Amino acid sequence: MPFPRLRADLTRSMNRRRLYARINALPDSTVREELLAIAQRHDENN
Repeated sequence: MPFPRLRADLTRSMNRRRLYARINALPDSTVREELLAIAQRHDENN
């Protein structure tokens, strides 16, 4: 795997973990559940 592609994949996975951590840090609410659903749908499509 070429280095730029490896770096892009690593950056994408770090950003994904950061996004889920920020969503999970929110208080329990419908908004949090909606954000999780949106993030999961986006992950499935990519």
